[in-house]
Amino acid sequence: MKAAVYRGPHDIKIEEVPEPEVSGRKVLVKFKAGSICGTDMHLYRGEWKWMKKGLIIGHDAWGVREDTGERVVMVPIVNCGHCYYCLRGLPTYCVRGKFYGLTRDGFFAENKAMLPRSLIPIPSNVSDEEAAIVEPVALALRVLDYLKPNVGDWVTILGQGPIGLLMTQIAQLKGCRVIAVDLEDYRLELSQKYGADSVINAQKEDAVKTVRKLTKRGSDFVIEAAGTTRTVEQTPYLVRKAGKVALVGESKGYLNLEDADEALFFTIYISPVEYPSAVELIARKLVDVKGLITHRFKLAEFEKALQTVDTLSEKPLKVIITQ
Repeated sequence: MKAAVYRGPHDIKIEEVPEPEVSGRKVLVKFKAGSICGTDMHLYRGEWKWMKKGLIIGHDAWGVREDTGERVVMVPIVNCGHCYYCLRGLPTYCVRGKFYGLTRDGFFAENKAMLPRSLIPIPSNVSDEEAAIVEPVALALRVLDYLKPNVGDWVTILGQGPIGLLMTQIAQLKGCRVIAVDLEDYRLELSQKYGADSVINAQKEDAVKTVRKLTKRGSDFVIEAAGTTRTVEQTPYLVRKAGKVALVGESKGYLNLEDADEALFFTIYISPVEYPSAVELIARKLVDVKGLITHRFKLAEFEKALQTVDTLSEKPLKVIITQ
């Protein structure tokens, strides 16, 4: 079968690989569609040196169960359920866990052997393309649930790529006032479409001064979704005293905490727990993922798809890969 294999920075190609072994309780899932994530781009750009060469990438995808013919979203994290972390409701950090596309072969392959418990049925009113963008919705849900904002709280979201735009949508559902920050006007236009109360192009105005002026005391919550050291280092100046900062896109950088009295800073990652709710939100049309799709490619065109995501002049947001 054909699969997208990581061989090193700027070297992810479609190769012929062995068919997966379907053993025990696993079932075969035939890949239908998926989307390229920021994580895939970190690997492509060589920003994560620890990645094992020869691994099949991809962790946001759906397919069809060979045994039942059912459309299913594939959940990328598999946990044991009984280790120290699993028993404390933290399956992401399972000591025996697998993360498809990072520590185990991922989903950008023609076929994948999966445990049924890692497959979420796709409702009939969710389109094939929408089913390819579940992971960032699940992540946005986890972040906002962790922050626990009250109605009317200010949430500043740094970065309005696909993850940031979905954070904006979920924060709106929570009743928050959203300040969206990015460097590109076309992304900020989408932020406004999705209900952001204020948008800031950080190339044209001072984001810190504008946020302080709007909120009077600093943002109640700050979400770093841009994935840069610069935006990480900006967060202490944006959050109010005793506020909260979620580092989602990047966690490296120097934090000057001199004036961020009692503010809570934390990293946060994807979890399997929110996947059913993410699918339900998409099915109920409470979040829009289809509007984020800017490009579509076949699996055989995977290299071109990666190059497109990496070319800002193409104005990429979500790039879909289909069989």
